[in-house]
Amino acid sequence: MTRPRIWRHSLLAFAALPLLTLFAGPLAFAVSLEKYPQLIELTERLSSRHGLDRERMNDWLGEAKIKPKIIEAMERPAEQLPWHRYQALFVNNASINHGVQFIKTHARTLARAEAQYGVPVEIITAIIGIETRYGTVTGSLRVLDSLVTLSMEYPRRSKFFLSELEHYLLLVARQRLDPLVVKGSYAGAIGVPQFMPSSYRRFAVDFDNDGKADLINSVADAIGSVANYLGEHRWHPGEPIVTRLTDSAATVLDPYVTRKLKANTPVATVSAAGVSLAEGIALDASVGVMRFDGALGKDYRLGYHNFFVITRYNRSQNYAMSVFELAERISRALGS
Repeated sequence: MTRPRIWRHSLLAFAALPLLTLFAGPLAFAVSLEKYPQLIELTERLSSRHGLDRERMNDWLGEAKIKPKIIEAMERPAEQLPWHRYQALFVNNASINHGVQFIKTHARTLARAEAQYGVPVEIITAIIGIETRYGTVTGSLRVLDSLVTLSMEYPRRSKFFLSELEHYLLLVARQRLDPLVVKGSYAGAIGVPQFMPSSYRRFAVDFDNDGKADLINSVADAIGSVANYLGEHRWHPGEPIVTRLTDSAATVLDPYVTRKLKANTPVATVSAAGVSLAEGIALDASVGVMRFDGALGKDYRLGYHNFFVITRYNRSQNYAMSVFELAERISRALGS
């Protein structure tokens, strides 16, 4: 997931996936291995270290396409939209209703994931809803094209994406996938939960017990893997995620607003300002004071530890807040 920001995970994850319109622009062109010696070095390394077939990998890479539209999409992620516009994309009646149906359809699997990893059913569901509209929009670009394009022609993040390309080649070899067929987001995120290849290899779990962690075809594996991802990033079961601040509290805490992706204001500071926090928060803990651009003005929130765990999935406050609010609305619709 992340991200990119990831951009650990999903870049879009990558929440911008549903927004991507494949617009007209510079034409794609085939990869020349002579032009990109880094690709030859990559296949030689994978051959010597992991025993992968070098000639086959070179054939695959020679079939890849450099697509300028992928780079253009990277430069306009949805996460940069003002909060009220971003929120409207993902927290709406359609996403809430589909989330309720998703929970009803996969209730037993979701309950098992929550019991095993401690991540609430609604949070797992909201992430899958935002990432791929509950598995219905998983990307239309070949992952190979995305990762080759970004590793070779996007200098700002080329090191990250070259590493993801390496993970992808290892992944398809292990999973026995055809790298010329697998599709995903413009950032190379894969499957129902939109995991980047490195996250796929590290955090995907076989939750349906069929002997394979399959995030492309198995919703059960996607559910378990999202929960495992958050669990591995130290989700604290039962702890709060967000508190909304009153106008008076917002005025007091405005100097502490952060755009960072970690809790960096001591709870003691917030308490001393007379602001109420969620029950059970230790005085030696920290929170994040956040300000969002709402449709009617500034919205202030306190983000607790679990809020910033969500940002490990996609490194954006907008993204994590949308996950929280969609989960909250789905829970309310279910009457829980």
